[in-house]
Amino acid sequence: MKVLSSSVVIHVTDLQKAVNYYTDILGFTYDFKFGDYAGLVYDNVCIHLSGPANPGHKKVPGSAHLCVECDEIDVYYDLITARGAWIDTVLEDRPYGMRDCAVNDPDGNTIVFGKVIYVNV
Repeated sequence: MKVLSSSVVIHVTDLQKAVNYYTDILGFTYDFKFGDYAGLVYDNVCIHLSGPANPGHKKVPGSAHLCVECDEIDVYYDLITARGAWIDTVLEDRPYGMRDCAVNDPDGNTIVFGKVIYVNV
């Protein structure tokens, strides 16, 4: 078997408000929408947002935490900060070998965006 992709499902209290934040502030684009469920993409990263009216298993909104590795983190950080991103942790070099920052969405779900700056061996 070859694994082709993965998508995280993030539960939100208001799908449209979350979609607006992820697209307008963080720069994701629509992949699909089905009822109270939407798929968003940013290059090779795909996230699914699940609103309260979506059937199936529910997780507590605000409990998601995911990390996205990227390049040009300084440029991206400046862009999303200018757009009004809710910065949880400012952009800095970390002792674990990443230059990263953390942002929260309207429900408090956390997305860490970072770039590898060195590899600890």
